[in-house]
Formats: sequence, C-alpha cells, structure tokens
Amino acid sequence: MTYEEKKEWLRRYRKAAKLEKIKLEEVERYRTDAEHITQVLSPVPGGAGDGQALPRSVERITDAMQAANAQVMECQRICKEILSVMNQTVDIQDYEILYLRYIGGKKWEQIAVKMGMDVSRVYRRHKRAVKALDVPECQ
Repeated sequence: MTYEEKKEWLRRYRKAAKLEKIKLEEVERYRTDAEHITQVLSPVPGGAGDGQALPRSVERITDAMQAANAQVMECQRICKEILSVMNQTVDIQDYEILYLRYIGGKKWEQIAVKMGMDVSRVYRRHKRAVKALDVPECQ
C-alpha cells in the first residue's frame, strides 16, 4: 500500500465520525419536529391532514435512530481496526501523532503545540510513521 493509500485508510475513522454526527443530528431534528405535532382530538373546520402525522413522526425517529446506531457501531469497528494497526508503532511520539491526527481529528498546528515540536518535525515524524505501518491490503 502506498503512503497516500495508507493515509486514506487512516482517514476512514474521521469520515465515519462525521457521518455519525450527521445521523445523530438527524435524530434530534426529527425529535424536535415531533414535539410540534399535536393530535387533533376533534375535527376542526378547514383542518388538513390525515391524522397520521404522529405515527409517521415516530417511524421517522425510529428509522433515524436505527441508522445512527448502525453508524455508531461502524465507527467503533473502524476505530478498533485503525488502533490495532497503529499499535504496531514502537515510538510513543509517533503513535501520539497518528492518534491525535486520525482519531482525535487535530490539525497539524494543534499536534505540534501539544507535543512541543515544530510543525515540520511533526510532518516528518508522521510521514515516517505512516510509511512504517503495515496496513492490511483487504481493507
């Protein structure tokens, strides 16, 4: 696997985490929408609707929750997979750089400050660490 392919493989967790956040926000949006639904107990002249707004809302929330839960599980699976490969890293600083970047989602400058290094040194260590990883080809 090339250096660029390894980086793309490592980025899968951040992408999955973003999708998880989107799905959880969707659940919250559906819940908020459901709070605004009132069940009409008596016919109102000129009222529109088939009286199924609440059941449809519950169904949307349930479907969104199932999708969000599935994404949470996928995110956890990817994280475990990436961490198992990152655990090959012998040097603790290299591990920390990879962890902060690909699991923590930190920017290069934030990593450099946290580790007390200049950004160019973080880049070099990152590149060396990524090249050294033995990423399974079947991913």
